[in-house]
Amino acid sequence: MTEKRYELLHWASDFLKAHRRDENIGELLLQARLGVSRTKLIADLRESVTKEDARWIREKVIDHAQNGTPVQYILGMAPFYGRTFKVTPDVLIPRPETEELVWRVGRWVKQYFPERRQLSVCDIGTGSGAIAVTLALEHPDWHVTAVDLSEKALMVARNNAAALHAHVTFRQGDLLQPLQGEAFDILVSNPPYISKKEMSELDDIVGNYEPHMALFGGADGLDFYRKIIQHIPEISRPHDLFMIAFEIGALQGAAVSDLIRRAYANRIEALAVEKDISGLDRNVIAVLRTSGK
Repeated sequence: MTEKRYELLHWASDFLKAHRRDENIGELLLQARLGVSRTKLIADLRESVTKEDARWIREKVIDHAQNGTPVQYILGMAPFYGRTFKVTPDVLIPRPETEELVWRVGRWVKQYFPERRQLSVCDIGTGSGAIAVTLALEHPDWHVTAVDLSEKALMVARNNAAALHAHVTFRQGDLLQPLQGEAFDILVSNPPYISKKEMSELDDIVGNYEPHMALFGGADGLDFYRKIIQHIPEISRPHDLFMIAFEIGALQGAAVSDLIRRAYANRIEALAVEKDISGLDRNVIAVLRTSGK
């Protein structure tokens, strides 16, 4: 007798619950396997599942439940800003809260660059390219350059840009180093910001699978913010405004904004710590005057 969808999902839910995992993972996997929406999946719960599909679902549910393998790596994709991005263990999985950084960049540009259509933007530590590709697609007049130290990460990002038809320039190298001699209006970055203490406390789904190079931000988690902030004058246009937009850890708002304040005390046009949808500090955004006292 063939197995029904609802029977397979009940098994998956019970197995995941027993291993203290998200009980909805089976549903996500089955949606992806069948290529259907959640609405269609629920509407046809009494439809039969092929033996091949049922076997695949069981294998992936067991892998996730017992080993903690992220479902995004199992599927090789993750949603971001209404689009689907390819992901591999060489890149961080795009998070919903990072979508807020992309949205805020657009909002701040309207306020501080109201007359400028063609802006030059750099995304530092691009990973999957989710931020850079999304900015390029949402703002077609912008010139977006994405940097990453990892060639494997850049390969994923390039593939995402090609698949989504986004015009992004990619550079390999350490932080701002590959951008020397160029001038930008905006720097966006979701750098590694997990502290040494927090690294030891990460959930196994993150700590055992996502690249530590893209997570660890030094003893206090602030190493990359310090380095980026220090070198901003080397890539900012003279006699103009320059915007910095960071994603940060939930407890880093004051520390990161203080780094900017100490470095550019007399040049700050605007500086704010922005909260995410959960009410946690998530972005530090600043607009600097690049000349004058």
